[in-house]
Amino acid sequence: MIDQLINALVESRNEAADDTLLEALRVGNEVEQSMAMGALLRRKTVHGLSGIITAYESLSQQLQLQVLASAGHLHHALRECGRSELSERRVAALRLIAVSRQGRLSHVVAENLHESDEQVSKTACEALTALARWIATETKRLQKGEAAESAEIGSYLDALPGMASENEARPLTIYQQIVGNRPDIENAVARAIDVHRGKHGHDLLRAALLLADWPDSKTLAVLQAGRHGGQSPMIRRLQQPPAAEHVEGFLLAASHAQVRSHFGQVFAHIVEAPVLDALLRKTHWLKDHQLQICMHLVSRGVWWDEKELLRDLDRRQPNEAAKVGEWIAVSQVHDVLQDDRLEKLRQHCTGDVGARLRLLRIALRRRRGASVQFIKSFLTDPDERLARLAAREIVRRKPLDYENILLPLMTTAAMSVRKVISRAIGHAGFEQFWQRFDRMDKATRRQAGKAMLKLLPDGLQRMSRRLEQGPADGRVKAMVMVQELQLIDRLKGSIFPLVQHANARVRSKAISLVGELPSVKPEVILEKALNDQDPRVRANAIEVLEETRNPEFVPLLTERARSSHNRERANAIKALHKMKVGTAKGALISMLKDQRGEHRISALWAMRQIGFWELVQEVGRMAREDQNMRVRRYAVGVIRTLAEIVQQHKDAQLKLRKAS
Repeated sequence: MIDQLINALVESRNEAADDTLLEALRVGNEVEQSMAMGALLRRKTVHGLSGIITAYESLSQQLQLQVLASAGHLHHALRECGRSELSERRVAALRLIAVSRQGRLSHVVAENLHESDEQVSKTACEALTALARWIATETKRLQKGEAAESAEIGSYLDALPGMASENEARPLTIYQQIVGNRPDIENAVARAIDVHRGKHGHDLLRAALLLADWPDSKTLAVLQAGRHGGQSPMIRRLQQPPAAEHVEGFLLAASHAQVRSHFGQVFAHIVEAPVLDALLRKTHWLKDHQLQICMHLVSRGVWWDEKELLRDLDRRQPNEAAKVGEWIAVSQVHDVLQDDRLEKLRQHCTGDVGARLRLLRIALRRRRGASVQFIKSFLTDPDERLARLAAREIVRRKPLDYENILLPLMTTAAMSVRKVISRAIGHAGFEQFWQRFDRMDKATRRQAGKAMLKLLPDGLQRMSRRLEQGPADGRVKAMVMVQELQLIDRLKGSIFPLVQHANARVRSKAISLVGELPSVKPEVILEKALNDQDPRVRANAIEVLEETRNPEFVPLLTERARSSHNRERANAIKALHKMKVGTAKGALISMLKDQRGEHRISALWAMRQIGFWELVQEVGRMAREDQNMRVRRYAVGVIRTLAEIVQQHKDAQLKLRKAS
C-alpha cells in the first residue's frame, strides 16, 4: 500500500507532492525518511531537490551519503539555491557544493563572495577554498599513483549495488573529475581575487597558491597578467617563506622578475621542517635553470649536514631518497662534499635499481672536468646496465689515469662492461705493449704479452689486424710477437696469406711460422717457398724441412748444399747433419774452402751450430791466414766460443772431483 502511495507521489506533477515528501523527510522515522529521499531523487524537481539541499545538514549520516552519491542530479538545483533570496538556502547550497565537489558550480560560489550578508560571503570563501584544496590534493595523489576516493563516499559507493565491481576504474574516475572540474575552479579563484576587496582576500590568496602547482595554471598566470587585482598580493606572499602546501607555486613563481630577487633570501630563512621536507620532495622543479641561479644563496647547502641527511633517509623510500640527489646537485656544494652526500644516498638505494639510475644520471649531468669519484662507485654496481653506463662515462670524460681505473675491472666485470673498457683503452694498452716490445727481453715481453691478452678481449683481433695491414716491418714484428706468445695456431688464418706477400722479409718470416704448425704438410712449404725468387725465403723453407727429418728430402737438401746462396747452402748442410747424412761433413769442408767470403762465414756459422769441432784446425788457419778480414774475425769468434765451452767443461769436472 505504501509503495503504491510513493509511486503515485513520484508520478504526480503537482508541487504539493514535493511538499508532502519533504514533510516526511523532516518528521518521519529513519525508514520513512529513506523512502521520501528516494522518491524526491526520482522526481528530480527543482522544488523537491532544493528542499533536500536545505535539509542536508539535519539529515542522518546515511542519508547524507545517499545525497552525495546522487550529487550529479542536484546540479541544477544547487545553482538555483546558490542564487536564492533566502540566505539559509544559499548557505546550505554553498556548503553542499563544496562537500559534493561540484567544481563546475564554483562560479556560483564566487558570485556569493560579494554578498552583504557576512555569513553568506564567509561560507562562499570557505567553499571556494575547500574546492581548491580538494582539486590540488587529488592532483598530487593522481601524480603519485595514489588516487583514491574519499573514505566516506568510497565506502558508501562500495555498498551500493553494482558499484563494488567498479573499484578498478576509480583512478580513471578521479582523473575525469580533475579534468572536468579544475579549469572552472581555477577560473573562479582567479576571478575572485581580481574583483574581491573584502576581508576574505587572504583566504582566496591561499586558494590561488594551492592551484598554482603547474605551469599552465590560471592562478599562476596572474603573475604575468598586465593588470590584475590579485597580482600584488600574490607577489608579496611569494616574497615570504612558503607554507608546505604552497611549495609548488613558490618554486614555479620564482622565475618571475619581482620574486626572483627575493628568492635566495627567502630560502636562507626557511627553518620549518615540513616546508623543507616539501621542498625536497619537489626537486623535479629545480631543473629550471633560472632557479639554479638562486640556489647558491642557500648557504651553499651547509644546512643539509650529514646527520640531518641520514636522519631524513631513515624515513624515506629509495625512490624518494634519490630525489634528494637533485637538490644536492644544484646546491653549488663542492664536488667532494656532493660525492660524499650522493654516496650515502646510493647506499640507501641498494635495493632499488631505478633510484640508483636516477643518482647516476645526476652525476652524468656534471660539467666535464668535475669529480668522477661518485661515478667510479657505480663501476662495481650489481646491476650490469649501471656499471656499463658508468664505464662509458669514465671513458667519455677521460679523467687522469682513467686507464688504471678501468683496467682492474677487466678480470671481474661482466662481459658487456669489459667490452666497453676494451674498446676504449684496448688501443692504448695494445699500443703501449707494441712500443715497448723491442726494448724488453724475451721473458719479460712474453709475460707482458700474456697479461695484455688476458686483460684485452680483443687483443687477438688487434694482432690479426697488424698481420693483415700496415708496412712490412710492422708485419714482421707482429709475426715475431705471434711466435713468442705461441699464437700461431690461433692466427694461422692471418699468417697463411703472408707466405705470398710481395716483400721477401715478410714471406721469409711467414714460412718460419707456418712451418711450426703440425697440421701443415711439408709439400705445401716446398711448393710455395723452395721455388721462391728470394734466397732468404728458400733458406727458411729448408729450416722447415729440417724439423720434419723426412728422408725423402735428402736428395733435395744435397742439391741445396751446393747452392750459390750462402745462407741456403748452410741451412741445407745443417739439415743433412741433423738427418745424420754422411755427406754433411764433406759439404761443410768444401764450403769452408770456398773462394767467396760470405760462404766461408756461413760455413763457420754452420760448424758452430753443428759442433764439428774436429775441424778446429781449419778454423784456426782461417783465423790466421784468411785474406778476408770479416772471415778472420768470425773465425776468432768461433775459436773463442770453443774455448769457453772447453773451460766450462773443465770447471764442471773440477766440481765433480771436489764433490767426490
